[in-house]
Amino acid sequence: MVEMFMEYDNRVIAFPVNPEEITLCRDGNNETTEIVSLGEINMLKRPKLATLEFDCFFPASKDASYVLTKGDFKSPNFYIDFIEAIRKARKPCRFIVSDTKINLLCGVETFEYGVHAGPKGEIYYKLGLKEYQPYEVKEVKITDYGSGRPKTKNVNTSVSVTKPAPSPPAKKSVYAGCTVIVNGQLHRDSYGAGPGQWRRNFRGKINFINKSGSHPYHVTTMSGGWQGWVLASAVEVV
Repeated sequence: MVEMFMEYDNRVIAFPVNPEEITLCRDGNNETTEIVSLGEINMLKRPKLATLEFDCFFPASKDASYVLTKGDFKSPNFYIDFIEAIRKARKPCRFIVSDTKINLLCGVETFEYGVHAGPKGEIYYKLGLKEYQPYEVKEVKITDYGSGRPKTKNVNTSVSVTKPAPSPPAKKSVYAGCTVIVNGQLHRDSYGAGPGQWRRNFRGKINFINKSGSHPYHVTTMSGGWQGWVLASAVEVV
């Protein structure tokens, strides 16, 4: 079953109801120009940032059959507060649609919500997301020595010293009871059956280990709530 998730600040939430349609749009950024000898040409450039927009609602109760979060039901205000916190922090989040290639680091561009005619307490919303490309500004210091530039004598500029790269830290072993960070999909058993929800930067504990299974580690919440079995590569001991 397709499910939608949003991850921010080491917390993953699942949307309670799927919208009728989700479309990811990635427009081109090409430029058409004209050359005397060739005529019109298309100059190919990097595509624009991807955008994603959909509308749906947050249910007031978990009773309806279409509610996907019956085991961890939250009120509409929980989702509103979560999304508004991302906007106020002016930081990116990650939006994931399971069983698809939609896994987008993005910013919240638009978020509209209100009430419609229907069951009491339901909140209808429209969410617009835009791809986020990480960047950083590097500071370059330029020194103008002028006539006072230092001079060097008898310096062999062809000799360089390369420092050996530090050895990577040893990976900690996983054991029952240890605390881990999970990045992967949960499964019903240790052999990969019953794929379910995804966890991103989820902090939990390991309570069972089955080394003969393809998904050897069973994850719980920090308080002991069962989550599911995951791949060995999906956990990192902290």
